[in-house]
Amino acid sequence: MRRHLLLVPLFLAVLAAAPAPAAAQAGRIVGRVQLRERPARRAPNRYPGGGAAPARPVQGVPAVIYLEGAVAGASAGGARTATMAQHDTAFAPAAVVIPVGGTVVFPNDDPFFHNVFSYSTAERFDLGRYPRGESKSVQFDTPGVVKVYCEVHESMRAAVVVAENPFHTVVAADGSFTLTGVPPGRYTLVAWHVDLGEERTEVTVPAGGAARVDLTLD
Repeated sequence: MRRHLLLVPLFLAVLAAAPAPAAAQAGRIVGRVQLRERPARRAPNRYPGGGAAPARPVQGVPAVIYLEGAVAGASAGGARTATMAQHDTAFAPAAVVIPVGGTVVFPNDDPFFHNVFSYSTAERFDLGRYPRGESKSVQFDTPGVVKVYCEVHESMRAAVVVAENPFHTVVAADGSFTLTGVPPGRYTLVAWHVDLGEERTEVTVPAGGAARVDLTLD
């Protein structure tokens, strides 16, 4: 019995010195989004300032990829402030992703008035008209997609995606995307486009590996 008692401290010392089990290695999601885009619409300038103004093509907005909902062990992540300028009668950039509680700044770089607004369920706002050199901002507290427009220029449009996790990206011009550092597990991947709606698909991310997802929005 005495010999067994002497072994207990030694056993505990070995446990304390042993390294902790390594966390599961993060994986990634790679893929491509194919857009079956509709013919470009044109919109008139509501306030041409005298005389008829030619119609402008409605602004294109890139697709956005993101994981739906909160991800265990991951914060919302990403920069908490983004800038979406009004430049050359367009929003620049046309799509941004921010975490819940993040802020988007809307500076006016054009030599005329703009009025930025949204009627989206996730965030309704109307910043009123303001001139060149002025800037206004909006804090977004509800996850979801917020479509943004200009009351003065009907052709202008953009999107703010408010995310609950750091795994999101704006799709590249060639349709490709990559989400890195994703904990192993099963997720719902969402592809969203302003004209083509959204597509959800289930994806399983392997530890230290890559999951491939190809989607078509039409």
